[in-house]
Amino acid sequence: MYPGTKMDEGTNFTRTMWGNVFVPRPEADAVPFSTKNLPQLLDHFSMVPRSKEAKDLKQLIVDFEAPNMVGETKFCPTSLESMIDNVVSLMGTHDVSALTTTINSTKLIAQHNKVVYRTTSPIKSFPDHTKLIICHPSPCAQAVHYCHTNTKYKGYVIPLMGSDGSTVNALTICHHDYMNFNPGFFEVLKMEPGSQPICHFLPENHIVWVRSDQMPTLRTVSSGGSGFQF
Repeated sequence: MYPGTKMDEGTNFTRTMWGNVFVPRPEADAVPFSTKNLPQLLDHFSMVPRSKEAKDLKQLIVDFEAPNMVGETKFCPTSLESMIDNVVSLMGTHDVSALTTTINSTKLIAQHNKVVYRTTSPIKSFPDHTKLIICHPSPCAQAVHYCHTNTKYKGYVIPLMGSDGSTVNALTICHHDYMNFNPGFFEVLKMEPGSQPICHFLPENHIVWVRSDQMPTLRTVSSGGSGFQF
């Protein structure tokens, strides 16, 4: 979070998946994603039952249908139109903007695994209490997203400089509520639950939706004690 902070080697912002594209809403709605429609979905995607791809698809649907976590609102759009409709409904306005992490590099994407990044400035911060809707792509033959929002999120856009000369404007989400976190998560971070916010970067094909009048603004960050875990 602070200018000059060095990231671990291997910090990667490139797309988490390739090849999955949005399909028109009529095609996406023809076979709704649900456990009862799993046989039709397997046939639609030409998947062999009991194959790894079929098991992954089933788990994806199970995750989609799981009850909302405390304080969370979620939806799982299978088309761009559905995503926008849900975002507009939750935001209460059509005046919304979509942001992603951006990478500026002339290097091959595969080389990014060896790049070491350092935080630069200026850092941009979303206004306090901004509603952020975060949409994560899922492993599927077509574009399917897991979108969610929570009142305990805080967002930033953090500029980074890579050891290869590349630059990244990294969308960063900080969690201030750990109620639904796996206890093993805190062991990995070597921290006590509730001691400080937990922040993470988003890869470049994850989307953050925000009201256009709540776009991030410049924020001065002092250098004393991080108070954050990445």
